[in-house]
Amino acid sequence: MSVALLLVTHKNIGNDMLMITRSILNDELSNTACVEVPMDADTDIIKHQIANALKKLSTDEGVLILTDSYGSTPCNIANEFLDCENRTLISGLNLPMLIRVMNYRSLPLTELKDVAIEGGKHGITSTTN
Repeated sequence: MSVALLLVTHKNIGNDMLMITRSILNDELSNTACVEVPMDADTDIIKHQIANALKKLSTDEGVLILTDSYGSTPCNIANEFLDCENRTLISGLNLPMLIRVMNYRSLPLTELKDVAIEGGKHGITSTTN
């Protein structure tokens, strides 16, 4: 088993990042779901989509929820699903973070959270001439 992964992002971000990660890792990325939030979304519909996505995941090892932007509608809605034990939310999703998470899914949720944050931070660099 592995920690379940739920991406809650703005439209055209989460599914594209999962597709790229699948391609890079050549892996089907099991126990993973994504809910994308359009700009004019009805929040009740999104909450229903998130609840349905969580029902389809194997959550025995916990759920890591990744959102693209802290304080945004996807993040605020996803935050409402932290009412259950063994769920963690991280905002600031980037591709290095997602790849790192997929490579370390066998870790316990508390450790995977730290690995995700470090992967995201290390993926941000600056290069100048």
